[in-house]
Amino acid sequence: MGTRTRDTVKGRAVYVLILIVGLNLIYPITSGGSLFTLIIYEVLYAGLFMAGIVITSDSRSHITLSVGIAVLWLIFAVLYAFDPLSLWKSMITYVILVVFHAMLIFVLFRYVFTSTEVTADVLYGAVAVYFLLSFLFVPIYGMLETYTPGSFVDHGTGNPVQWQQLVYYSLITLSTAGFGDVTPINPWARMLAGLESTTGVMYVAILMARLVSLYETQRWKEK
Repeated sequence: MGTRTRDTVKGRAVYVLILIVGLNLIYPITSGGSLFTLIIYEVLYAGLFMAGIVITSDSRSHITLSVGIAVLWLIFAVLYAFDPLSLWKSMITYVILVVFHAMLIFVLFRYVFTSTEVTADVLYGAVAVYFLLSFLFVPIYGMLETYTPGSFVDHGTGNPVQWQQLVYYSLITLSTAGFGDVTPINPWARMLAGLESTTGVMYVAILMARLVSLYETQRWKEK
């Protein structure tokens, strides 16, 4: 990884982590279906986009791509907020989110696994990647549920699964908690859920191995 990319991440991963944790904590405010609360959430999500632009801005092409994705998301997020039943608007919004999250995960993951020492930035980035993996699967689940309604069942409410339930479901699936209140029914949904839970376990295992290796290398150099 180039020096410029590392410099853009250094000292900034903590802000991405703060935004991600904040979004996870307050997303239930959108469950009431209020347009106002949905717009508030989207404004905070826009903050995550801005942080992503700053972190990935190691080249003109990255800046152009990041800004383009952010503008597209903002347009379609607003359109979707006013017309949440529109199939094509929701699908495009989901696709944009998948691209953005994948790009941000790639930058942070590369930073964490090419670092030569364990620092606070590396730890912040590692935790941020974990939450972003959860965020990555939400729009994928959303696309499946939108295209094939009933792919997921919410046993707690008995109502059709909404985006808010998918945010919750993705996080507990990644962590392999699996409380069973939301269940994948469609074969593709089950495949994706299995892939996410495996990804969560593998990421933690690989991350721990990497951090321990870096820590031992640091101790050896300090002797």
